[in-house]
Amino acid sequence: MNTNTPQHAFINAYPFLVFTVSVWIKRQSFRLRIMLLVVALALVLGLFFAVLLFNPRPRKSGHKGKAQASLSNDKASKSYSKTEVSLHNKRTDCWIIIKNKVYDVTSYVEEHPGGDAILAHAGDDSTEGFFGPQHATRVFDMIEEFYIGDLEQ
Repeated sequence: MNTNTPQHAFINAYPFLVFTVSVWIKRQSFRLRIMLLVVALALVLGLFFAVLLFNPRPRKSGHKGKAQASLSNDKASKSYSKTEVSLHNKRTDCWIIIKNKVYDVTSYVEEHPGGDAILAHAGDDSTEGFFGPQHATRVFDMIEEFYIGDLEQ
């Protein structure tokens, strides 16, 4: 029997082809597993960052949010006398007056970037200090969160 015919050459090469194909499949399987692992990791990280981005953080001080502040501003505002405001002049009980409006900033005292400077006019008129050059424009929006009423005239 002549084994040099093309038909017999294929039969003799079959074990080599099976080995080569099986190694290729194993390599592809390994690459596929790595690729699936990378995709799964990317999905988990994406979900984690989405939760961080869209989940609101609680504030450190517990003061009201803007929605609550605007609701409280819609209510009839309370009036305070200058004597009543002057009683709130401590770190643990700090009210200030800005343009004849009264603000309870007690929850903000510890967070104040200027340190104890906020206490310099605790219980008194802070208008001049509030509108000083040291404050960024965002404080003008932020102060409304602390509004509690008007100063009696």
